[in-house]
Amino acid sequence: MLNDQERFRFYVSVFVASIGFSMYTYFIPVFAQTFGASYFDLGLIGTVWSLAQAITPMLAGHLADRLNRAWIFSFSLAINGLATFMLIFSRSISDIVILQFVGGIGLGAFWPTSETIVTDLTPIDKRVREMGRYGIALVLGVLIGPLIGGLLIERLDYTYLFAISSAVIVVSMVQAIIWVVPSYPSRKSSHPQNISGNLRIIRRLIPWYLMLICYGAVWGLITSIFPGYAHSAGISPLFIGLLFAGFALARVFSYATVHRYVRFGEKRTLVSISLMISAGILVLGILPNFPTFLLGIILIGVGAGVIFPITISLISRQFPEESAGAGMGSYETSNNIGQTGGPYLAGVLASLTSIRYSFLIMSILGGLMALFAANGRTYSNGPGRKHDEG
Repeated sequence: MLNDQERFRFYVSVFVASIGFSMYTYFIPVFAQTFGASYFDLGLIGTVWSLAQAITPMLAGHLADRLNRAWIFSFSLAINGLATFMLIFSRSISDIVILQFVGGIGLGAFWPTSETIVTDLTPIDKRVREMGRYGIALVLGVLIGPLIGGLLIERLDYTYLFAISSAVIVVSMVQAIIWVVPSYPSRKSSHPQNISGNLRIIRRLIPWYLMLICYGAVWGLITSIFPGYAHSAGISPLFIGLLFAGFALARVFSYATVHRYVRFGEKRTLVSISLMISAGILVLGILPNFPTFLLGIILIGVGAGVIFPITISLISRQFPEESAGAGMGSYETSNNIGQTGGPYLAGVLASLTSIRYSFLIMSILGGLMALFAANGRTYSNGPGRKHDEG
């Protein structure tokens, strides 16, 4: 287990990586629109990006249970940094699709590996709080990144955006190699994974995975479709960055206070927050202007900041230590299956109706999240200790 100083250094690396990711990620739809991308094209780009993140986590999680997790963390940053830099040379929507797929592979390895490192740091009974701190490191980066990205686009151009973003990601990689890798223990193979045992755990948690698929679809809608929707409604890149800064602030608030909500019960909290997310999506579709967009995205951000630490703690504590990477991989795979389908579905709905109606229809996702959460079971400290709420 890392000491406090080493843990802080890891969170600094996560924070810097988050700045690099968020500087460009939210502007990919706007960048694609410069090549004439339709909402269907934006949905396709988001789908391919999320597909890469859906197929990578289980493999990355398996490797994280076998190798030095800090090296895998560093390698994931290298892949994403390279793909980000290559966006400078994009000349078509197809180029963006290919590079987003490669970048998605890097992120697909980044999430489960970093989350597994956090579970290594923390006893089970304090995991929600520690995941909240990890989330704060991530979201503080997201708070800064879109603002920088919006300024770079308005004052310079996308070439500088992608070059600087990739440089920031490389800085995070170097920090990880210097600070985290030397002090992080290598994995030992003396405890082989029990694959059949992992599958039994996964089957028992199916309602939560279904909830995460819906949650991932919401996330894909916000990151892949909403920036283009806001841009088409006359919101400038700078103000799109401000919207995502508001989104980040809402998540920081929830990450910092989520351990208090758990006192009301994990299931009750998740059901309530899912309905809040549904309301936020409805607000985005009702009236396309900056104040309404800000209200809707803050509601969704508050919900996201609660759902992530609670669900990841709920799932991770069911897996034994030697299978922690597989547990995080299953979490990210479920989430990214939703992120794969969400943008595509939104793009299809937008082409059949309108982008506003697409958001109104997809508010049903929050209701489905609440339904699945209501049917899930919670376990206090492992599969042998069931704790049903209500």
